Amino acid sequence: MRYFFLLLLSIFFCPALHATIPWPMEPFDSAQPIGNSWGEYQNYGTAYYMHPGIDIMRPAGTPVYAVKAGWVKAVLTTSAQYHWRVAIGDSASAAECDGWLYAHLVQATIAVSEGQHVDSGQYLGDLIYWPVSGFHHLHFAKIRHSGLTWTSDWWFVGNPLDELVNIDDFDEPYFLEITPGSMFRFCQNNSSNFFAVGQALSGDVDIIVQAHDKIGHPFWVLTPYAIGYEIYSDSLLFGPFTSFVFTGELLWNQSHHVVYKRSGPCMSEGNYDYREFYEIITNHDEDTLITLSDAGGKWATGQVPNDLYTVKVWAADRFGNTVVESMTVVTENYYQVSGTVDYSDGNPFLAGTAVAIPFTGAGADTDSLGYFDFGSQPAGRYQITAAREGYETFAHIRDIFSQQNLLITLEPAPFVDGDVDHDGMVNIADVVYLIAYIFGGGPPPDPLLAGDVDCNALVNIADVVYLINYIFGGGPEPCADCP
Repeated sequence: MRYFFLLLLSIFFCPALHATIPWPMEPFDSAQPIGNSWGEYQNYGTAYYMHPGIDIMRPAGTPVYAVKAGWVKAVLTTSAQYHWRVAIGDSASAAECDGWLYAHLVQATIAVSEGQHVDSGQYLGDLIYWPVSGFHHLHFAKIRHSGLTWTSDWWFVGNPLDELVNIDDFDEPYFLEITPGSMFRFCQNNSSNFFAVGQALSGDVDIIVQAHDKIGHPFWVLTPYAIGYEIYSDSLLFGPFTSFVFTGELLWNQSHHVVYKRSGPCMSEGNYDYREFYEIITNHDEDTLITLSDAGGKWATGQVPNDLYTVKVWAADRFGNTVVESMTVVTENYYQVSGTVDYSDGNPFLAGTAVAIPFTGAGADTDSLGYFDFGSQPAGRYQITAAREGYETFAHIRDIFSQQNLLITLEPAPFVDGDVDHDGMVNIADVVYLIAYIFGGGPPPDPLLAGDVDCNALVNIADVVYLINYIFGGGPEPCADCP
């Protein structure tokens, strides 16, 4: 069961299921090295963002060709000579449609113009000489926009690796130990408060890993295509969960901090000199779109029993190579348990019920208001008991994962009507006991219903008269007229 998700992963990532387009540079049917991946953390000194495309590494001057027939929607630059690009949409109309973006072309070589129809395989232009040595590349992305011509505020809607033919990749992802002795790190949810290495975890926790990848290039470090995890103990399994899959739409300039940690020992960097990616794997929901709401994801350690847990994380590339790493952690959460006890028969004497959690050894008697309180109980699922003479013992399984304000109602145990002193007989001693309770502040019948011999839901002098008449005058039995 624990490895079933790996089988699903291999099926989901099968390249043959999605391949529809050739590579945009020769050879068209061969995998080519990648310098930046879809969704990779980026920071070149002006802003943080997730890379909205793949950078295919080829020499300056390499010809670029259309991967699909369509209509040229844009020929423009976003920043001077290095950023000239061509966008080709699937439709000639102004309606919204998908298209492909080819960026970093030499302006003078661009061989198409806006509105022109192009065929698959048609020459578009040459790669420009990139000012950073060794990083000549084509920025390639699936985009979406509307209009007869497009401005550069298009949406980034698809990772090209989902559609390119032959994405052979023999470099599997890998994990790095974040701190000596700790493969992963843990912090309080959405904070910079890290747990020390080896410290027990408590409360809502973010799990952070350092997962990297390379695709066909010996130097440039990338973010893996997908990351997921599961958490288990000897008795419980949580997951498997998919943290991120870098596929589909990318909100590239909105959600980088949802995926990447940048504080404490986990300072994500993404530029030409440094690439260190620290992924917050607990920030996820039920879909693959990374949004701000995903930041609410967490491991709620206070909602599981205190125990030793294994956190097992996998990272995969688009080709299907998968690597798994794990480490063990301990959770320690403690809570106050309190509440009140009442009685279904209306007994006004509330003190003296013994409330306990037998497994932990915690216990307390109720006070005169029926209140009990004992603190520092370990998170978990335990049996709560409440016992008092004359009543059925209360025993119920409760989760102690937050402050418990319990209301316990005790039901009378089987009793003999009129046997108010609990000796198994109805006689003059019960009359004396009842008089002492009513007039002298003596102990109440337990349960109180044992003293309600005339069955009017009250225990008073009328019950004494009723009981004397029964014992000495041959009157009706206690509760003879009860419904």
